[in-house]
Amino acid sequence: IRRAARACEAIAQRHDLLIAPLYGDLSPAEQDRAVEPAKQRKLILSTNIAESSITIEGVRVVIDSGLARIASDSPWTGLPSLEVKRISKASARQRAGRAGRTGPGRVIRLYAAEDFHRRADHDEPEILRRELSQMCLQLEAGGVHDPMELDWLDAPTQSALNAAERLLDRLEARGENATKMARLPLHPRMARLVLDAGDRGAQVAALLSSGQRLRSSDLFHALDEEWDGRTRAVYDQLRRSLRSAGGRCDDTALAKAVLAAFPDRVGRWRAGGTVLLSNGGSATMPVAPGEFMVAMDVEERGVIRLACAIEPEWLLDHAVERSGVEWNRQSERVEAVNAWLYDELVIDESRGGRLDDEEAAMLLAAKVVEAGIERFVDREELDSLAARVEFAGLGAIGDSDILAALATLCYGLRSFADVTKAAAGLVPMLEGKFGRVLDEIAPTRLRLPSGRQTKVHYERGKTPWVASRLQDFFGISESPRVGRERVPLVIHLLAPNQRAVQ
Repeated sequence: IRRAARACEAIAQRHDLLIAPLYGDLSPAEQDRAVEPAKQRKLILSTNIAESSITIEGVRVVIDSGLARIASDSPWTGLPSLEVKRISKASARQRAGRAGRTGPGRVIRLYAAEDFHRRADHDEPEILRRELSQMCLQLEAGGVHDPMELDWLDAPTQSALNAAERLLDRLEARGENATKMARLPLHPRMARLVLDAGDRGAQVAALLSSGQRLRSSDLFHALDEEWDGRTRAVYDQLRRSLRSAGGRCDDTALAKAVLAAFPDRVGRWRAGGTVLLSNGGSATMPVAPGEFMVAMDVEERGVIRLACAIEPEWLLDHAVERSGVEWNRQSERVEAVNAWLYDELVIDESRGGRLDDEEAAMLLAAKVVEAGIERFVDREELDSLAARVEFAGLGAIGDSDILAALATLCYGLRSFADVTKAAAGLVPMLEGKFGRVLDEIAPTRLRLPSGRQTKVHYERGKTPWVASRLQDFFGISESPRVGRERVPLVIHLLAPNQRAVQ
């Protein structure tokens, strides 16, 4: 609004217009100046407070930007923020109505009619788009433990309630704690921070709530920066709201209070500037305050704006131990891994030790399939067996059959090198699953009249065939047959140079 007022100064002077801003933070006198009748024509520059709250005499024209600053919540801090978004058709009609309250008027929309028609009919109710932990905290303090017991005009979604309740559980905002936190005019995270860290917690809450752009992303350095007017105003407001903000706590106590307020925002910095987060995601931070941190505020593009260093030992009370097998991509082998995890973040990890043979076999078999089974087994031989099984009418060899056979083959093995040595046994293992009946219906060898044996070839979509020298078939009266249907084999007659001549 202030920028618009400056931009309109010259044209207002030429046409003798009174520029009158109108928004909630103005003093009553300044708001009256915009609302009350005046001798000059007025150019009122207003937020969407003027959509429906008040009637201003003499307004004949409304210029509608089609935008509004809509309240939302930062997914990181949980703090409310305002985002510029497109308004709905209902809001646009409300704005247009300001020009027709007391007489004919017109609206000039700074967007195309096509844009208007594509917009939502109504604004989404705030309860369906806001983070609900503060509401749930107030209900908890008031003795309402299940928000769905209430008769809502627009009921909140169960997923939003579940997320809010999970956060309150992690903040230990139950019982007497909930009552204490609900007395503070703060988001539950900030309330927990102030309760634990007193005045320094209030300073951190002011920095986060004001949105001040900080030079340092390290919380302790940021606290030493000069505050802007907005941060000072928020801090003064907090001080007035709090009867006692507690004594001054040291850096360790403040860092522990930050962890208690943001227990789901723990990260671990890696060389290169990547921060692995306890929720399973990642962010970036070129220079970190320490290896382990609490990422308090993160930009939409994934850059951490403010973090507080913590000690990994502080996480152990809420960590779980996990033992299992993992794949070492460099050495191409399975390894035993023992790790301590805080949510999904590895705090400490050790490798080596005794492996569970069954777990190791399943992982190794899966990695063989992922790498490509032809790296270990003659693919033509495997495809031939599959075609042979299908020809015999015994079903099919699927990926699950191959994986199961691999898992059996890999039992006791640890690496790709081990699999390479043992892989010759895979096809016989698959073949053995079908027993003697496969050999009876679809034999792999055929004895010719000459006494020589030749291989029977099976290919999908083709009749089985054999190949041998012309003289090996002397004395044969009809084509050899295989299968339940006694299918005649295709015979490739070979010349002395082993090339087929017929």
